[in-house]
Amino acid sequence: MSLPATHELHIFGKINGHEYDMRGKGTGNPNDGYEDLDLKSTKDDLPFSPWILVQNIGYGFNQYLPYPDGAMSPFQAAMCDGSGYEVHREMEFEDGATVTGIYRYTYEGSHIKGEFQVDGTGFPDDGPVMTDSLTDLDWVVTKMVYPDEKTVFSTSDQTYTTTSGKGYKSTVRTNNIFAKPIAADMMQSQPVFVSRK
Repeated sequence: MSLPATHELHIFGKINGHEYDMRGKGTGNPNDGYEDLDLKSTKDDLPFSPWILVQNIGYGFNQYLPYPDGAMSPFQAAMCDGSGYEVHREMEFEDGATVTGIYRYTYEGSHIKGEFQVDGTGFPDDGPVMTDSLTDLDWVVTKMVYPDEKTVFSTSDQTYTTTSGKGYKSTVRTNNIFAKPIAADMMQSQPVFVSRK
């Protein structure tokens, strides 16, 4: 298989019990890490801020993530050899709310199909998520390490901007679980730091 060029996404779940379902398609460049996505709700308007899903949507396709010196990332290697990987993500917010996500991928040549279930609970009714007061997600640096030959674990602290100008903070922990062992030379190059917007 080849490196990614296009992708489609089905993301669904519940936020504070409100069901949502969205589908879309996009393109990307694995050489510079760029990706875009045109995503639309298959149901009514979202009863919460769509920004709460941005971290899951925008950072869900690590197959586009380039590694230093042109090295193939473990995410790209898992796509190219067809073995794949699965993502388990947890986000904890400053007000006690949580979001959990499970991402699964299938591949057709250079095309990625993502199936993401993302659920959130505990968001206060008068908080920035349920009042649709989030306006942006700030730049973030993610630290990636390889605790074993089939796992990439990443952590980051993220801040959303709100309409009031205040920040809304979260801590994100992600386990990327691979079907085949990660290349030994890749495991020597850790930690890896990724800057994203």
